[in-house]
Amino acid sequence: SSRVSDPVVAEVPQLLPGVGGGLGSGSDMINSESWKGGDLAFQRQRLAATFAFYDMDRSGFLEKSEIFQALNTAGFLISKENFDALIGSIDTNGDGKIDFEEFVYFYTNMEEQRKWEAMRDEIEGKLPSTPSTMTIIGRVKAGVNVRNVNLNTLFQQFNGGGHPKAASATAKLDDESEAKEVLQGLVDELIDASLEQQLTVGDFMQSPVLSAKPTMTEKQVEDLFIRYDVRALPVVDDNNEVIGLVSYKEVSAAKMRLINKQEKRIRQIEKAAEQGKELPEGRPLESTLKGWMKQHVQTVEASLTMAEVEHVLLETDVGCIPVVVDNTKQLIGMVTRTDLLRQHRYYSSLHYHNKGFSDSIAARKPIIELRKKLKKFDIENE
Repeated sequence: SSRVSDPVVAEVPQLLPGVGGGLGSGSDMINSESWKGGDLAFQRQRLAATFAFYDMDRSGFLEKSEIFQALNTAGFLISKENFDALIGSIDTNGDGKIDFEEFVYFYTNMEEQRKWEAMRDEIEGKLPSTPSTMTIIGRVKAGVNVRNVNLNTLFQQFNGGGHPKAASATAKLDDESEAKEVLQGLVDELIDASLEQQLTVGDFMQSPVLSAKPTMTEKQVEDLFIRYDVRALPVVDDNNEVIGLVSYKEVSAAKMRLINKQEKRIRQIEKAAEQGKELPEGRPLESTLKGWMKQHVQTVEASLTMAEVEHVLLETDVGCIPVVVDNTKQLIGMVTRTDLLRQHRYYSSLHYHNKGFSDSIAARKPIIELRKKLKKFDIENE
């Protein structure tokens, strides 16, 4: 064929059996004489060395098994259909084997294709870019850490706008490659100007906070609830460490038990009077808070984030949680569902109703003094 009669073929070093008379020199290395033939001869020398390396049986041809093994060794995974198509594109005479000239011809075509692709990319890179537009749509998920985000203001630089938490804009681009830069710029501006560090429990908890003692009776605890209009109180010991929690439910149940005891005591007295017996010595009817408060209650540390305490409130299905100093049980405040709603700003007009929790001790002092003056008029003291 014309390829065999090519004068360059005669100059191919004696590396392959069947190509120029076999391995006459016994060397499979690229010799220094290959440079004398120029770049083309040196390229063929390298291809000859590669061909000889994969021609395991030294037959002068690359069989399918040898090519398949070479691909696997190189880490290429290829299906049977694609492999057969590859062999078909190289085996120009269709004998099922790849000789050296077919190998060179295939490699040369691949190199030419790469050059054309590189030239095309270079030409396309110098062509004037086509203007385009990009539509940007933004939505903000509800959360306290993004409450200052204003998408309406952010998108005004692209003549866009909308709601502070839902807006859109259309950006004009000189080239599509600018899209990533534009989006990254918007994200950076959001982080720098709008996002803020998430609040911790210590930032919005109710403090100072009222508390109850485990030695208090039903009447004393009820008096606290009525006087300060509270629905729950933490219970602390003499060291101000949280040991329990009491809510209006426990107070109501305890008050009902106390009423039942009192009615039973009245019936005992009436029965003794009818029978002319001495009245039995009665034991105190009231019981201390330690016996009917909630024990082993959940507490949160002041350093927890709002998201973390919100998760605790939802998972434990409680309305309030005592807040303690980190790594201790020392009570420093309370956090309720109302506090979370206020921080989320779902209800901008939401204010504190719990005066015992929300007001400072100094602010509560006039009320306390007034209560002391009115105490002498309480029914139980008459």
